[in-house]
Amino acid sequence: MAKYTLNPLRIGCEVFGIDLSKDVAKETVDLIKLDVTRHRLLVFRNQKNISPERHLEIGKWFGDIESTFYDHPKSPLRDIFRVSNDRTEGCTNVGRTGWHIDGSFQEAPFSHSLYHIISVPEKGTTSFAPLTEIIESLSSERREYWERLWMVSNRRAGPLHPL
Repeated sequence: MAKYTLNPLRIGCEVFGIDLSKDVAKETVDLIKLDVTRHRLLVFRNQKNISPERHLEIGKWFGDIESTFYDHPKSPLRDIFRVSNDRTEGCTNVGRTGWHIDGSFQEAPFSHSLYHIISVPEKGTTSFAPLTEIIESLSSERREYWERLWMVSNRRAGPLHPL
């Protein structure tokens, strides 16, 4: 019997029938991890009672927590990166300098990102892109060209990465 149901989105799936604020059986966690691998983006709406500690517990389902160097006084825990459009509530202008992959300023970019979004703006430019499909759909000439390119992070004199 299914532990939850999935509804396909343009990219990823919306998940119904699970309350992440409560304990989740290991079999269900394993299924969530499998579905993240299959669909790459899972959206769990209306998860209102996720404590900061629980947020980190869920994050640990996917491995060790990797914190950024950003810190804000309203972040409930050091490992939670609080973002807002209000400077008094969180770090502002995050990711607004162009496209990015979370953690690309680190030696090894993040394998997963976990967001707890309280209020979603009506307008904005946040997008999620299926990078694997984009790269695999390139012509061999274009892919060869892209594979020769490198990205230089401007954060903390960060590392060089193949594009």
